[in-house]
Amino acid sequence: MNLSVTVDGKTFSVEIANPKADPMIITVDGTEFSVTADASGAVSAAPAQSFVEGSETVTAPIPGVIQEVNVKPGQTVKKGDVLFVLEAMKMKNNITALHDGKVQTVNVGKGDSVAHGDVLMSYAVKQAAPAAAPASAPKSAASAPAAGAETVTAPIPGVIQEVKIQAGQSVKKGDVLFVLEAMKMKNNITAMRDGKVATVNVSKGDTVTHGQALMSYAG
Repeated sequence: MNLSVTVDGKTFSVEIANPKADPMIITVDGTEFSVTADASGAVSAAPAQSFVEGSETVTAPIPGVIQEVNVKPGQTVKKGDVLFVLEAMKMKNNITALHDGKVQTVNVGKGDSVAHGDVLMSYAVKQAAPAAAPASAPKSAASAPAAGAETVTAPIPGVIQEVKIQAGQSVKKGDVLFVLEAMKMKNNITAMRDGKVATVNVSKGDTVTHGQALMSYAG
């Protein structure tokens, strides 16, 4: 199925390989997206965990209108749960939880228009209590984030156009970490808090998928 969609005066060429597939593979101006109709909800049992209060947020990956809000403050969510449904370019996109956690704030309501990067909600992340390391445990690879380390992930599929950080660098909230091109638009991926870079996992020109870890913070 081939469509021509116009948004804010700009026309996009949209191709849907199989409208009945789940996930659907949708190509927008040459960039491929995987769109799921439903979250699987299948989450395996995990070790004893505790909620760690923090400033982790869920942001809008693209501009659009909120069609559904499936969370409220105090609610417990699991990785993969659908938090919001965002309509953009006549397509509904599920915004899902990347971690287990507990909702702290919900900043939008049904019908709200949001811009790229707007904070939709914040939550306390559910993390496992650290286990004692074996006496002779081998050192992990330098490029791998430490267990439980906070990461910055790709909000949408695309291509890394710029990498503005390096391991060991200190960053401040609002600093541009990466520039990601998707659907012929360049999107700044910014730091949500002050911190120090532990690892940088991508380079200029790399193609990334939604949710892929781009970097991790130290500590």
